[in-house]
Amino acid sequence: MTMRFLAALLAVALVLPVLHAGGSTPGGSNDYLDVCGVQSFDVNGGMEFISIAFAIVSFSIGLAYMYSKLKEDPKIGVWAKDEAYNLLISVLMFAGLIVFFTGSCRIAQAFSGDNPFAAADNYIAGLSNSNGMGLLQDLTRDSLEDQKKATAYLYIGMAPFTGSGAAEDAHWKAFSAHKEMVIDLYLPMIASLNAQRYILQAIQWVGAGILLPFAFIMRLIPPTREFGNVLIAIFFGLYIVVPTLYVMSAQAYSEVLKNPVVVSDPPANNFYSKGIDDVPQFFQSARFYRIGSTIPQAVFIPNLVIIVTITCITSLSKALRAMAV
Repeated sequence: MTMRFLAALLAVALVLPVLHAGGSTPGGSNDYLDVCGVQSFDVNGGMEFISIAFAIVSFSIGLAYMYSKLKEDPKIGVWAKDEAYNLLISVLMFAGLIVFFTGSCRIAQAFSGDNPFAAADNYIAGLSNSNGMGLLQDLTRDSLEDQKKATAYLYIGMAPFTGSGAAEDAHWKAFSAHKEMVIDLYLPMIASLNAQRYILQAIQWVGAGILLPFAFIMRLIPPTREFGNVLIAIFFGLYIVVPTLYVMSAQAYSEVLKNPVVVSDPPANNFYSKGIDDVPQFFQSARFYRIGSTIPQAVFIPNLVIIVTITCITSLSKALRAMAV
């Protein structure tokens, strides 16, 4: 038992300097680590707090173990050994988070050449800029033009005594109403895209700088260890799973944009809609296609990400609870 305890303390002593050195050396020679390695967790001094907490707990465990040997108190000795094993598990958890985040970075770089959060932000920003406010402005402008065309009125007679007339272009009001209906339905979609972008930015700022240090500090303290496990699971879901899913969604959108498929006979890549397009267009420039391709990211993908993230957090939280000594 003593040898296992010493081995656990030795493993902690060997791993902590590596983690601290990796997180406290900005601008290293390895550009990949600068983007996706330990450096990504060193936000607002987060690594400093984690390293200090690990050092304090290690020192406390060592003092407790020496005290148990000096006073021959078996209870303190057992407590020190259990805490040493839990400290080793915490260090391995931190190393595992770095490994998983590095893996997610490799996926993001393979698809977009950037880290997960930057790739997700660029994807949503590009989608919002190309298919968002610009498209809404075009639809609003065209709706006003349609209403202007509908005001033409032919009047024949002698005013104010007699006469009659007809609005020959009154059908343009229907086109204007169609565009206004599309605008009303599409505005919440654009709001959803912007909200997702702000949430991703908040996760990136809060995750590594606040949530991760707080989670590990809570896990190192015995009374709050279970709550710390839950926070670690939340961090894993928000900081690793969420941006990776957005990167995969961006890649799927890119592939669909390159190879659109329309089921028709004969096959045709035509997404023209008389109500919102002036002339027949193919898929890249058709407004109807641009709107339809944005709705999944605004509605379906966020719900899918929420389901997968909650499932991941719940499962990981149960696993960490089972690992506690």
